[in-house]
Amino acid sequence: GVNQLKTISRQNVYSGKIIKVYNDEVELEDGRRTTREVVSHKQAAAVVAVDDDRKMLLVTQFRYPVHAAIREIPAGLVDGGETPLEAAKRELKEETGYEAQEWSLLTSPYSSPGSHDEVIHIFAASGLKRVSGQNLDEFEELTFDTVPLDEALGKVKNGEIRDGKTIIGILMYWARQNG
Repeated sequence: GVNQLKTISRQNVYSGKIIKVYNDEVELEDGRRTTREVVSHKQAAAVVAVDDDRKMLLVTQFRYPVHAAIREIPAGLVDGGETPLEAAKRELKEETGYEAQEWSLLTSPYSSPGSHDEVIHIFAASGLKRVSGQNLDEFEELTFDTVPLDEALGKVKNGEIRDGKTIIGILMYWARQNG
C-alpha cells in the first residue's frame, strides 16, 4: 500500500491573501528524508448553472498566470464562516446576476494535489432566474454568456475549454444526466 509521509519540519516561505507556500521536510517509509513544496489554498466553490432551455452559464475572464482569457463556470473562494454551497450561491449571483432554485453537489475534486491542497466544490444549479446585474469584486473583470450544454461539451472535447474545474463540472453534469 501507499503510506503517509511523516512531516519532520515546515518552513513558511510565503503568506498571501489566497495562498500560503511551505517547504516541508518529510521522512519516507524507509527513513530517507526529502522535501515537499506545498501550496495551501483556500477552498473554492463553482457552479454548473443550466437553464430550462439546457443552456449553461459560462464566464470569461483574463487569467494572469496563463496570460489568456479563459471560459469557465462561475466560481470563487469560500469566505470564512461560509459553507461551500453559500459561496457557490453568492458567486453565481455576483458573476451573473442569477439565482437558482435547485442545488446539488456534483463533486469536490482537488485542483492539483501534487503541490496544492485546494478543494473545489462543484455544484449543479437549475431553476435559474435573473434577479440583478453583475456585482463583481473591486478588481474583478469578467463577462458571461449562455452556451447550449451540447456545445459546451463539444468545447471540452475539442480543447477550447481548458479550465480544469469547468471540464470536470461539464462532464460530471453530463454524466449525471445521461448515467
